[in-house]
Amino acid sequence: MNIIEEFQGKIIDVHTHIFPDKIAEKATQAVGNFYDLHMDEVGTKAKLLEDMNKYGINHCFIHSVATFAHQVRGINDFLISVVNSDSDKFTAFGPIHIGIDSIPEEIDYMRSNGITGVKLHNDFQGFAVDDPRLDVLYEKCQAEKIPIMFHAGDKRYHFTNPKQFRNVGKNFPDLIGIAAHFGGYSEWVDVDDDYCKDSPFWFDTSSSLFLLSSEEVNRIIDSRGSDKIMFGTDFPMWTACDEYKRIEDLKLDQTTVEKIMYKNAENFLKSVSND
Repeated sequence: MNIIEEFQGKIIDVHTHIFPDKIAEKATQAVGNFYDLHMDEVGTKAKLLEDMNKYGINHCFIHSVATFAHQVRGINDFLISVVNSDSDKFTAFGPIHIGIDSIPEEIDYMRSNGITGVKLHNDFQGFAVDDPRLDVLYEKCQAEKIPIMFHAGDKRYHFTNPKQFRNVGKNFPDLIGIAAHFGGYSEWVDVDDDYCKDSPFWFDTSSSLFLLSSEEVNRIIDSRGSDKIMFGTDFPMWTACDEYKRIEDLKLDQTTVEKIMYKNAENFLKSVSND
């Protein structure tokens, strides 16, 4: 199977990061340093649009993280400017930080200006995904069908491990969330059936396929269900062409690949509201 030939112009990449041009190179390098990985690209809007055209990608979910509370509004304003200029190309997930004055007010600001969901990267931000101080966020997002994109898992930290996500899912069973990296970067073996069964979370493929064997990926797909897994590159960390090749090498059936590459993301977008 050749993914570009099969799905040209239909592919949805649910996990990309872009930054304002003046800080994009520095921000991209900082992410690479955090993971001790080479970054294939620089995270600018122009480069992402170039790659989308080159690799047959129809739409991207864009994210940016606020490491500190004072960064939240500025980053959200940047994402608002991007999505309002290219709403057909992008769905934006804006940052929230536990230290801002009013989480509900910031969400209302984001939503009224075209941002669809919330982005959390708790390992960068330094607070646990099941910290009770985030309950106000989860309560609002659950009530208003506002999706959250979560970074998930890292064996170096104790902010986003599978048990903590299990706590969130138990307390907020109707929350719409994406647990990135198949639900547990570097902790995939702990994302067991109990975590996935009746879970409110969707999952993406980003920053995982380079570390996992075909057997491990197939086990993960079986445990999570092929209807809840979406394609993600983690741009600018990886290029779409490399991720396509990794998925092609899995030898999945046509229906499953079609779901992962765009159909599940289409269904996800239908499940959220930004009226």
